[in-house]
Amino acid sequence: MFARLAVPFMFNPDLGPGAALIAVIGALARIFAACVLFALWGGLSAWAWSTIASHFWRMAAVGPLVLIFPAALASLLLAIGAIETKLKPDQERRP
Repeated sequence: MFARLAVPFMFNPDLGPGAALIAVIGALARIFAACVLFALWGGLSAWAWSTIASHFWRMAAVGPLVLIFPAALASLLLAIGAIETKLKPDQERRP
């Protein structure tokens, strides 16, 4: 029956209640933390942009402000994934 349903590829129908709860909390934590990071990054980037008086240095600051964000986001998501892996029951960690 599960083969006919359109479910995400990460869905595991054999999860127990505890492991399913951890998976849901992990997904919600990723969504919430990524939204907060995006909001803070945008606000602080706008603040940093407005404090720079020189047009040259404003253009020079765009690259680092844009390129560091994906690294920060990836680090955040990997950290949440590592915490989620640590919290899984031992029987669920085995492939």
